[in-house]
Amino acid sequence: MDAPLAERLDAARERLKTDSFPAVGRVPGAGELVLHVIPGSHPCATVEAALRLKLVRYRRVAQLPGVSSLQQLARFGSRTVPGLRIGGEHVVGSRLILRALDGLAPEPPLLPSDPSARADVLEAERWGDEVLQVQTRVIAAGALARHPEAATSYLEGSALAGRLPERAAAAYIRALYAVAPRLLGFSTPRALATLSERLDHVDALIARGVLGGARPNAADLQVAGSLRLLLTLDAHRAEIDARPGGALARRLIPEYAGRLPA
Repeated sequence: MDAPLAERLDAARERLKTDSFPAVGRVPGAGELVLHVIPGSHPCATVEAALRLKLVRYRRVAQLPGVSSLQQLARFGSRTVPGLRIGGEHVVGSRLILRALDGLAPEPPLLPSDPSARADVLEAERWGDEVLQVQTRVIAAGALARHPEAATSYLEGSALAGRLPERAAAAYIRALYAVAPRLLGFSTPRALATLSERLDHVDALIARGVLGGARPNAADLQVAGSLRLLLTLDAHRAEIDARPGGALARRLIPEYAGRLPA
């Protein structure tokens, strides 16, 4: 008999440290899947793209940035989103959630069966999560700190749209994101200075066939989420759209609310 889901999730979290991920497994009678997100969050966009790809039905719960940290801590024991509730179990973080989805809905698989190709995808996914995702967060946070009035554009289409007066939302976002890059340990100028290098790496992965294949994999989704958020920034849209990475992001995540002026 399969180990309880909680044990399999614990094992998956441990293997997350070594990039050796098991599928979490099917969950008979799991009931409704509930995904907790922040509108505009790129790792949340990654998970939602995976759910659409696998045709898995779910309910989306949108939360405000900042406030969501306390809500997530109470629900999931972690301050970060995305968080997915599967029955009585909670899974946090885009990489672990993708492993859980491969267990819940094995087709189409998000990891190749060939060991060499699988290792390449896992490494690209790790880089997309630990490097590109963080850098994108710093760049977006810096832009929002300068243009907080644009914050409500990321709420369009969510249950939060229209709940905050624009002036109040701008003041809240300005205060929240003014310190975000420093809290992440990454300066906005340094993140901007190395962005072209990161985009070159994405294009190289596409050229090698690690990304951009006919069947999307976990690394495709991880990278696409970050690039799709960057495509909402006027300052970077033209450069990214001119690259293979931009085409990949728009193919996997066609719609993404929000726009930030240069």
